[in-house]
Amino acid sequence: MSDKSLEIRPCLVAEPSKHMQNRQSDPMNDEEIVGFEKDAERIIKRLNKGKKELDVIPIVGMAGQGKTTFARKLYNNDNIVYHFDVRAWCVISQTYNRQQLLQEIFNQVTGSKGKVDKVGELADMLRKRLIGRRYLIVLDDMWDVKAWEDLRLSFPNGETGSRIIVTTRLEEVGKQVKHDTDPYFLRFLTRDESLKLLQKKVFQQEGCPPELQDVSLAVAKRCKGLPLVIILVAGIIKRKKMEESWWHEVKNALLSYLGEAEGYSLSTMQLSYDSLPDSLKPCLLYMGMFPEDARIPVSKLINFWIAEGFVQNIEYEKSMEEAAEDYLMDLISSNVVMVEKRSYNGKVKYCQVHDIVLHFCLEKSREEKFMLKVKGHYSNFQPSDWKGTRLSINLSNELSKIAMLTPKPFDQHLRSLITNYGGETYVEWNPFPQISKLGFLKVLDLSSHKVVPLSSITLHPLIYLKYLAVRTNQFDFHPESHLRHLETLIVLHSKSVVLPPIFWKMEKLRHFEINGVVSNLKNNKQGIFEESPKLENLRILRHVRYPISVGECLDVLLQRCPNLQNLRLTISSYELPKKICTFSPKLESLTRLQLLDLFFEGRRFSITELHFPSNLKKLKLEGPHIVSAVPLIAGLPNLEYLKLQDWGTKSEEWCLKDIEFNKLKLLKLVSLGISRLDDPEESFPKLETLVIRMCHKLEEIPPSFADIETLKQIKLIGRRPQTLEPSAVKLKEDIEEIEGCSRLNLIMDVWISKQHSRQLRRQAQARLQIM
Repeated sequence: MSDKSLEIRPCLVAEPSKHMQNRQSDPMNDEEIVGFEKDAERIIKRLNKGKKELDVIPIVGMAGQGKTTFARKLYNNDNIVYHFDVRAWCVISQTYNRQQLLQEIFNQVTGSKGKVDKVGELADMLRKRLIGRRYLIVLDDMWDVKAWEDLRLSFPNGETGSRIIVTTRLEEVGKQVKHDTDPYFLRFLTRDESLKLLQKKVFQQEGCPPELQDVSLAVAKRCKGLPLVIILVAGIIKRKKMEESWWHEVKNALLSYLGEAEGYSLSTMQLSYDSLPDSLKPCLLYMGMFPEDARIPVSKLINFWIAEGFVQNIEYEKSMEEAAEDYLMDLISSNVVMVEKRSYNGKVKYCQVHDIVLHFCLEKSREEKFMLKVKGHYSNFQPSDWKGTRLSINLSNELSKIAMLTPKPFDQHLRSLITNYGGETYVEWNPFPQISKLGFLKVLDLSSHKVVPLSSITLHPLIYLKYLAVRTNQFDFHPESHLRHLETLIVLHSKSVVLPPIFWKMEKLRHFEINGVVSNLKNNKQGIFEESPKLENLRILRHVRYPISVGECLDVLLQRCPNLQNLRLTISSYELPKKICTFSPKLESLTRLQLLDLFFEGRRFSITELHFPSNLKKLKLEGPHIVSAVPLIAGLPNLEYLKLQDWGTKSEEWCLKDIEFNKLKLLKLVSLGISRLDDPEESFPKLETLVIRMCHKLEEIPPSFADIETLKQIKLIGRRPQTLEPSAVKLKEDIEEIEGCSRLNLIMDVWISKQHSRQLRRQAQARLQIM
């Protein structure tokens, strides 16, 4: 920051919080609703009752007022979940792509992950899927009524009682999209409500000490009833929450900031930014490289941070990835970054930033020449616009062709170049004549565009490149060229790639992922792989295809990568004669391996032995007759996640006798040909989530699952669930009757008949108090 800015604004600097303590809760993601209980009751009545025709309910409020949080609470309400046959949620934003929105809604409605290329066909398919069904769609953050015009024809107006919620900060949009229900204008919080929310965010379950009641009330008054402001202020205060002097310092600084800026939320965001440790400030500003409302994959984000040099791995025992995760948790604890999705073990998988935070990051980045985001008409930018060290290009389909045909020179000192593409079709691009001149480039992410076939020799001049992600039909390793500083290499949609010996000289590689990559071990006559240095830093190795015909060469491959933590391996038997293939992988030497994804490709395998490291926490097994291997892995002491996908086993019962997974939290069964499961209680004593997908022969979920005290969620996915839903509902009822509470959450992404749908709805209404 400049000296001038330091003179104008009081700068609050707090010590970094303790990372492990911050992992207990995520204040920005717990969707705390304070003061809107009666408002929620009124809107739930509009959703559940009223006319049979389709109705649209607009929720209008300014930025930071809590529209999305309020809508999310409605969307996840038990009465709403049981009332509607299907639900879908999508974010519109200022710049949107019609096909992507339709695809997102369609996939949520059908439970599929497929993609339809033609937007007209997709819109018609969605409409047909919704006909005759009672649906709830949330269209979050709509800026223009044109978005409604692009989508509305896909929402049939039958007499099923379907509803659509639209959140918007523009009153005119709310008035134009409404049907019968007038827009609901979100109010500001009262003083007491502001105080309650502030204390909840700062102290969580502890409660506010009496000596801090007065000063906390004074701070709450300064927040002007805006939930986002309260949340940001809470993130600042809780670093030293028990020090009254710190509360007063924040209160006085807040008054100064609010007095200077026109917008309360943006000025409070400046205060939050100033209070961050210096090590976290560039990490937060880097969020501006992503599109508005983006679901940011944490793995990608921390790889960017590491490549840029933001992460300083001070503690000897921690890896760079672990240190980066700690940075992220501090930003989450400061309430400037939101948790969008967690994985099975509670770790953050996707994160987001609020529009206000993103706007601040872009303005601050422009002010400090940290980064530039190009959005809109690429052809209007002059070369002088590109000056800077980081560049993010966001282009839609109609502008992408112009961009590719009229390339402009990049600044020679560019360190990060990221493209984000929202088009309907990929346009092949050749930016490498320009990019190869960027000698200081560290991060290059072109994965959102399709680029021309690429060879490693093209990027040879980029001697500082640490992160490379591209989407191309062909990627080749040049036999005499390698990127010696590269840490992350991701190639999407490439044809089969053969690794040459020079690959083993990429000693700094940490993350390697190329679709269909094959290691050239078959011609290892001179022992070149044994003689090459080990890739000690490699942590992630994904999509390696290993023909079983090459014998013991897999051991040679894995010995070169002793510190792997994440491995996805395809074992292929296509090259062998028609017979049962015997495979006994020996992976126990990978003592740091935590995630293993094994895909058996081809004919039937006979898995006689499985030697896995004891530290393994997540295991995915996919292939013919894979269920037969389960007894061989039951003894893994730290296994928490198990996915079984089997398209060959046909049996009446899956016997779980003598099979124990003492730490298993998530069990996912996909395409199993079994009709019955026996008693699971002793086999999965710590199970929290059960997912059953496309197991069409399975007759019911055993009632004994109710005896697993840790079970929190059952998710059913498939087109012909038959009797699974009633047994799941009965399971939930049994738990409620025995324990007096509803700890089991049922998620049903399934196709059911209209008659069965009405039957289940009547059962649900009998159980729940309809408002």
